[in-house]
Amino acid sequence: MQQHIVSVGTAAPGGIDSVIKGYEENGLFDSSKHTRLITHRGRNKLEDLGLFISGIFRLLWLSIRNSKLVLHCHMSYKGSFWRKLTFVMIAKIFSNSTIVHLHGSEFKQYFSTRGKLTQKLIIWLINNVDAFVTLSDGWKEYVKEISGRDVSVINNYVDVIELEPSKNAQDILFLGAFIQRKGIYDLLNACAQMRCDYHLHLCGAGEDDKVDALITELNLKNKVTVHGWVDKQKKSELLHSCSVMILPAYNEGLPMTLIESMGSQIPVITTPVGAIPEVIQDGYSGYLVEPGNVTQIRDKLEFVLSKPKELESVTAQAFTIYQANFTSQVILPKWREIYDRC
Repeated sequence: MQQHIVSVGTAAPGGIDSVIKGYEENGLFDSSKHTRLITHRGRNKLEDLGLFISGIFRLLWLSIRNSKLVLHCHMSYKGSFWRKLTFVMIAKIFSNSTIVHLHGSEFKQYFSTRGKLTQKLIIWLINNVDAFVTLSDGWKEYVKEISGRDVSVINNYVDVIELEPSKNAQDILFLGAFIQRKGIYDLLNACAQMRCDYHLHLCGAGEDDKVDALITELNLKNKVTVHGWVDKQKKSELLHSCSVMILPAYNEGLPMTLIESMGSQIPVITTPVGAIPEVIQDGYSGYLVEPGNVTQIRDKLEFVLSKPKELESVTAQAFTIYQANFTSQVILPKWREIYDRC
């Protein structure tokens, strides 16, 4: 009987949606039947409640009609945890196989600040699914520390669009949600202090009004282009035309934008949070600044835009790491092994 995989996760713009779409586009489900259950979009609470309830009924219907499903839950934290707990419990009633795939950059903080009952439910979920998968060795160690379970590690990946580089010498690229956690306000304050010429491209959305207000307050209107969320082609064009990609985040797992940048051979400035230090070593495969340190962000941007000789070797090292760890050819067989064991 053909395996039927049910992917459960958000369709809000960002990492998880990109991951699921990548699996679909790159053939992970070619030998299986695949259904995607969208349980969240993040636009408004009423819509998300409707998606959650409809997702429950769809899973019940699929479980009644199919003798064996593999439920692949893409989980972060907060509401995402409670939604995935619900779906896993339903799947277990029908003896379906269950996989939880942890993406959440703030999962550690979420777990540490929950009450005992919520923590016990999180640990129950980790220990009672057929496979629990993290994005890095650091996350694996943390999950084992809180639950006792030795879980699997499968990196995210991106197959980049190959284009001829056409670098604009002073262009800076930011790819991410317009929220404090991504460091966008620190970036804007750092740019306001820069002593060299530059142009900043902001790709994303979120707290748009706050971002626009700060751009105006800092007198950066002529220095910043706000693109909103961009499609894959436009993103690739910017990755190949800008001189540096910066993500000065406070919390992360292993950001898709970081992987894309490494594959596009654009130097990266980011922070040593989450799994990032496992792939970015300062001065070797990219550059690191401390979260919230506006002066460091300014100085590192000015350094990279000055085009030091080491940039060529830094981007080459990052590209080598990307090819060895973050392409579909490397990652998709690992998921097939997980599915085959379920």
